[in-house]
Amino acid sequence: MVIPAFNEEHTVGDVVSSVYQAVPGACVIVVNDGSTDETAERATAAGATVISLCFNLGVGGAVQSGYLYALRHHLEICVQIDGDGQHDPADVPRLVEPLLAGLADMVVGSRWLGRESIKRLGVAASA
Repeated sequence: MVIPAFNEEHTVGDVVSSVYQAVPGACVIVVNDGSTDETAERATAAGATVISLCFNLGVGGAVQSGYLYALRHHLEICVQIDGDGQHDPADVPRLVEPLLAGLADMVVGSRWLGRESIKRLGVAASA
């Protein structure tokens, strides 16, 4: 699980804890994107692996850093959620369902479509 975070000290700990509740045993990586608050400390206290960037790269750079970590550590499935709590970690198991079933290589979720639409977002691509 990759969680980009910039100055999210008030939410990141709860997000990390919620991920562990929803996906026991998950590898949670918080990419501290040059925060000037206690984001890294709160994420660490909640049990996440924290990658602290020297300066703010923006969400794109933070997410790429997290994916690179996941790739280098041979994680098979990687999900990105934001550190501000806008995504519900409880949706992760349903989101990855098509991946685990071998029905998709990539799944994209949207908080704008509502919970009932999440399964329709799985895109199957077979080799």
